[in-house]
Amino acid sequence: MRARSVPVTTSIAGAPVLLTSVQAPEVAARRGAVLVYHGFGGDKSQLGDLAGALADAGFLVVRVDAVGHGDRRRPDWDQVFSEQRWAEAEDETEAEFLALLTATAAEVPAIVDELVASGRAHEGRLGITGRSLGGEISYAAVLAEPRIRAAAPMVGSPEWTLPWPDSPHRHPERFYPVPILAHGAELDQFVPARYIRDFHDRLTPLYAQGPDRLRYVEYPGVDHFLTPELWRETHQRVVAWFDRWLTP
Repeated sequence: MRARSVPVTTSIAGAPVLLTSVQAPEVAARRGAVLVYHGFGGDKSQLGDLAGALADAGFLVVRVDAVGHGDRRRPDWDQVFSEQRWAEAEDETEAEFLALLTATAAEVPAIVDELVASGRAHEGRLGITGRSLGGEISYAAVLAEPRIRAAAPMVGSPEWTLPWPDSPHRHPERFYPVPILAHGAELDQFVPARYIRDFHDRLTPLYAQGPDRLRYVEYPGVDHFLTPELWRETHQRVVAWFDRWLTP
């Protein structure tokens, strides 16, 4: 296999991104383009192992800085998301978190528009994945962008902790037939596995005509950060999911 290219930093629809592929982006996109979103407080340089595995499988990987993160990190981040503010004003801080999440999901259609216009995405060949915050963005983006054809959220919840009407768990009927591969961790202290598990159970009857399009994996005895071995297993499963559902 040829060596993958050095990730290219660019901007798509105003969002800072890293593009990774083995072949030229326009060629790799014919196999499939995958949007990848990092966790809370991170940036697009993360999830390099997953990006590499996807690129080696022939995909174009588009790692995106979430709104308020990375190259567009909020200047007041340390104040707004301090441990003290989480403790003293939990709902207000959670609302700030959800505002970043929803704004990131809302810009996905514009990102897809530009990818398609430039030949770096094609009809029926677009996927999305992410870890933690990135997993939650993945759920929300499926609702925001119908051109997403497969999703693989990792330890991210479809159920938000505030009763906002846009929380994906309130709209299970809008997910089928998009193939969803979800991962949870039994002892997750940040994203309780029951939220992911319960949503999977709600989706199951809605996927009765295509049960193979829905899968939930829960790792027993581990917390939000998993282990290096489990992350490798997760990444392999994510690559296989997109290989199944995005490629001809």
